[in-house]
Amino acid sequence: MSTVQTIRGPIESGDLGRTLSHEHLTNGVSGMERLPGLLDRDEMVERCVEALERVREAGIASVIDLTPFDLGRQAWLFDAVAERCDVNVVCATGVYRWVPPIFFGWDEDEIAAFFVSEIEDGIEGTSLRAGIIKLAWDLEYRLHEPGARWTPRQILERTARGAARAAKATGVPISCHTRAVDELGTPLLDLFEEEGLDLRAVTIGHSNDTQDQGYLQGLAKRGATVGLDRFFSTDPGYVAERSGIALELAKAGYAEQVCLGHDATPAGLWGRWRPDRNPGCWTLVPEHEVPWLLQQGVSEDDIEAMLCRSVRATFEAAAGMRGNAHERER
Repeated sequence: MSTVQTIRGPIESGDLGRTLSHEHLTNGVSGMERLPGLLDRDEMVERCVEALERVREAGIASVIDLTPFDLGRQAWLFDAVAERCDVNVVCATGVYRWVPPIFFGWDEDEIAAFFVSEIEDGIEGTSLRAGIIKLAWDLEYRLHEPGARWTPRQILERTARGAARAAKATGVPISCHTRAVDELGTPLLDLFEEEGLDLRAVTIGHSNDTQDQGYLQGLAKRGATVGLDRFFSTDPGYVAERSGIALELAKAGYAEQVCLGHDATPAGLWGRWRPDRNPGCWTLVPEHEVPWLLQQGVSEDDIEAMLCRSVRATFEAAAGMRGNAHERER
């Protein structure tokens, strides 16, 4: 086992239990808390607490929050929620799709140092510490001009190398938002291999935005975890389509390398602030996808693999990298 940092303090990886691999308590933009009238802090806390209580009732023990500072991470929100909920919440360092200009002048090691500081020293001067690193490769990866400085692809690749170095130094895993139809998990894994990363510590997320089993199983064959972490509807056709991706991977023997989630938020600010609360935003997987999979003959053990052991393995693989590095230093 290894230690996993949560917003309520460290726990053993074996205590994560059933885990949603890619969620957000809130989202928006860096600095949004300073815009007058934009946030209703009390309501945000209530919405998050309500959603966490609801997902706990659905059998989920842990939630991975992948909201770095530039996506609107709020340290005060984690502190408020930690006082009222016993669900394990892991928060993230890292960057989102549009890498902030402050990174442009940093090299890979300077970027790594920033991530390490949020993991080891704390976030925004608080005692809150990140337990995972978030990256996001999407349409921006297409924007590249050979020889040009500071193209979106160049900056994304630089931050990914910084993330790999920080993961090896601190023993925390990396989870990646990717544009699956562009198969961006492949160049990410290539880069991580160049950096000497154990790919078992990497999750290639949003992978159920494609049904290309050749691509998905190819990620798993290389050792990565396949994040099937976008699930937004209870429509029977949608449930069958999205869950069918997990079914095929389980049939192919990759349940141990599949994790599940929604990419949802009860208190996000993107788009229109919902007038109605949605405390069940994180329950579609346990209450709809899992029953569908069981009906199709997926075993209870494979469900445990996808909801529990796969995520645990990413933390333990990451911790192993740090342990190996320490051994080499002796």
